[in-house]
Amino acid sequence: MQLSDYRAAIFDLDGTLVLSEPAWEEAKRRVLARLGIDIPQSVYDAFVGRGLRGFLTAVMGPDLTDSHRSNLAQQIGAEADILLPLMRQPVPGAAKAVQRLVAAGLTVAVCSSSPRRHIIAALDQLGLSASIPVMVSGADLPRGKPDPLPYIETLRQLNLGPDAAFAVEDALPGAISAHAAGLTVIGIGPESLKPAFAEICRFQVPGYSEFDRLFRDG
Repeated sequence: MQLSDYRAAIFDLDGTLVLSEPAWEEAKRRVLARLGIDIPQSVYDAFVGRGLRGFLTAVMGPDLTDSHRSNLAQQIGAEADILLPLMRQPVPGAAKAVQRLVAAGLTVAVCSSSPRRHIIAALDQLGLSASIPVMVSGADLPRGKPDPLPYIETLRQLNLGPDAAFAVEDALPGAISAHAAGLTVIGIGPESLKPAFAEICRFQVPGYSEFDRLFRDG
């Protein structure tokens, strides 16, 4: 089955369509600094592509209450509201790739760990708001990536089965989530070229130039 034969393409947001992880990392650092908490870089790296729920539990420990977690997540989100407009950058070629898929007749959706307001702002920045009718935020769900629930919910809103869509992901937790939901997965970006992606991705490409050739050639 060629990529052009699918009915929908589901894109991750952070790292896939926009470069926003530095802003999120800085937002987390600011909130933790107010609490006097300093954690290794490896902890931030381990939660790239995942929501705040798991990150906060890992940092604060298993006794973290739901209300405290929610409060900390709101603080991080508020910092991100300030930082993202200053730091978020488009991934080169991403917007044009989405527009080509839409022109080819595919429905395009976004499945992200980011809060919905940040998804909307990023798509506005890319000029893609009118092109993407379905946006799913893992922050609104009981479980986020790498659990398959965000992609299952995206498919539900698209009214499609997993064999009718493919997912585009730059981070391993998202690729695991999409694969577990039954989707064909395309890994994109330098991180996706690592061996860990090979078992779950049908294709691994370094960027959107290669993605466009992949879509054109099948």
